[in-house]
Amino acid sequence: MKKTLVALLACSALSLANETTINATMQLMHQGMNQINTGFMLNSKEDIKQGLSTVENANEIFTHVDVAAFIKSNKVTVAKNINENLTAELKSFRKAVDASQYTEATNEYAKVLNQCVACHTIIRGW
Repeated sequence: MKKTLVALLACSALSLANETTINATMQLMHQGMNQINTGFMLNSKEDIKQGLSTVENANEIFTHVDVAAFIKSNKVTVAKNINENLTAELKSFRKAVDASQYTEATNEYAKVLNQCVACHTIIRGW
């Protein structure tokens, strides 16, 4: 009985840790996307690059988190693919920004945002 209770508490703590990680990571992604948007509006390449770094670092966290713990459907593989797609989109976005190709960068930003919405569709059931 005691072992069962300890195991149950450990599983609950792990679930809470994953949920905390997800919430903190989403907040980082939100912050990064806002900073990118501000950079575009204020013509600040530095803001765009800082926001992009924030989103890249937050997205990297998802390669170390078990997404099955917080996805309540059979779409774990889809979410993992979105993570991989987002990684590729962010690289293309950074390349465009580094080259000061802002029209292309805004197109890449839109692709990044589409990956965000695709994931939210799965996670939140939009």
